[in-house]
Amino acid sequence: MVNRTLTLAAALAALAPLSAHAQSQQPTAIEVQRLNELDAWSVSALTRGEGALPADLWRRTDPAFLASVLDRLPAVYESPAAQALARRVLLSGGDAPRGDAAAASRKRFEALGKMGAADDLAIMAAGSGNALSDPLIAQYAAQAELARGRRPEACLRGRNAQGGATPPPFLLRLRAYCAAAVNDRGGADLALELLRTSGGEDAWFTGAVAAASGAPGARPPAARYENSLTTQLSLAAQLRPGPNPLANASTLALVALARGQQAPQPARAQAAALAFRRGALSAQEAREILRATPAEITSALPPIALALRQVEAAPGSLEAATAIAGVLRQASAPADFNAAARFFADDIKALQTAPDHTSTLAFARAAVATGDATLAQRLVAGARQAGVEESALASVDAALAALSGANGEQGAIAMRRRIDAAGASLARAAARDVAILSALGAPADGAVQSFVLANPPQGGARANAGALLALAAAQDRRATAEGALLAVLATGEGGPARLDAEDLASIIRSLRALGLDDDAQRFAVEALLAGQPG
Repeated sequence: MVNRTLTLAAALAALAPLSAHAQSQQPTAIEVQRLNELDAWSVSALTRGEGALPADLWRRTDPAFLASVLDRLPAVYESPAAQALARRVLLSGGDAPRGDAAAASRKRFEALGKMGAADDLAIMAAGSGNALSDPLIAQYAAQAELARGRRPEACLRGRNAQGGATPPPFLLRLRAYCAAAVNDRGGADLALELLRTSGGEDAWFTGAVAAASGAPGARPPAARYENSLTTQLSLAAQLRPGPNPLANASTLALVALARGQQAPQPARAQAAALAFRRGALSAQEAREILRATPAEITSALPPIALALRQVEAAPGSLEAATAIAGVLRQASAPADFNAAARFFADDIKALQTAPDHTSTLAFARAAVATGDATLAQRLVAGARQAGVEESALASVDAALAALSGANGEQGAIAMRRRIDAAGASLARAAARDVAILSALGAPADGAVQSFVLANPPQGGARANAGALLALAAAQDRRATAEGALLAVLATGEGGPARLDAEDLASIIRSLRALGLDDDAQRFAVEALLAGQPG
């Protein structure tokens, strides 16, 4: 229970008043104000300074519709910009939508669980008050604690859930695991019997619990990493992974495996790289985990792990630059490129040289992707001085302008430069970039408009039409958080980089109209760096 009783007292004068009139004044009465206890909606893992939305973020949203929107959010985001926007909304606390919002509150926690935000989810669950007794919210809270390697807290979440006469199968499995982990074979057997009578019996789970209890069968099952519970049970039972063990792993399972110091290699390194790519681990934590990979493990390691060894063997060297450039060149999807850029951000800044001009350009793109405009400008200038063609620099130049907002003269210059560098063969690609910059607010003069009219952008997929229409309605109602989530759904699986110019520009304008300018810039930068979609 989080105590949110706050006493606000007007400070009494510290020094005695000098005038008789002041001495005659009665002390100001102490004002006591009681703030409402946090619940599933008001709890937040972001401050306003960190980007949290205002407390009225759901004021104009229907809770039943919101539940359906939250249910459609992806488990794995291929767009870093879309994930950042969804995370911002999901971690912002505020007033509940008017009406029955219980189902939507559960979907809020479920969306965070699918995203793999273990630490944030655990923090929010701990401060959600009575909502933590809800069996579905308790389930995701327990999974978050398991991903963090905090078994006692996870078991407590399960015990405190009000599951009724027949708790959900997950909570029964959790009870069995918690009992087995402390050698309570009787408690584990009882939970497994309840699981069997409720129709949720699982032969693998029964065998894994027996192994964790110290009584493995003749042929213990292979490890399973589907969720953080099966992952922790597999680790406790010391089960060996089978072929392709991470094929069906949730992001919370990846976090649990990556943080498990006794987890088998190279599965642990693979899990760390995947969890980092999905935004569930910081670069620092991912580096520490990969750094701990034994030197004799050389096969089946993710590319960033192999490159890290070369980088740390000779920091700032040509060999380090070559290794980083190789990883960046292999990254075709925005999520892969962004992950590599974030992972090696400090290493790129420390480089003294680059193996070639193509690598310099890749480093510049990486700097833009991580928001380091100063470094990107320096690298672009270096590439230009080295004779890199303007057509190759054009998209990075445009993305750099978008990073700073593309307003005023800078935006106008960026559009003119993009047009001049295009040539006849790349005119339509340039027109797409110009349309993106214009949606961000760059002033389009007559020459720019004439160019777009003569070279209409082509290529790219259409946005989700239903989400796009709902986004327009949310914009009209100034439903900020609802509109943000609809923008995520409108971009679809591949994010803004896959969209055609018309729909992408529409989404960017809607985000700006909702006051989400930073997110609009991230959508634009991601699309510009990715280049013309197929």
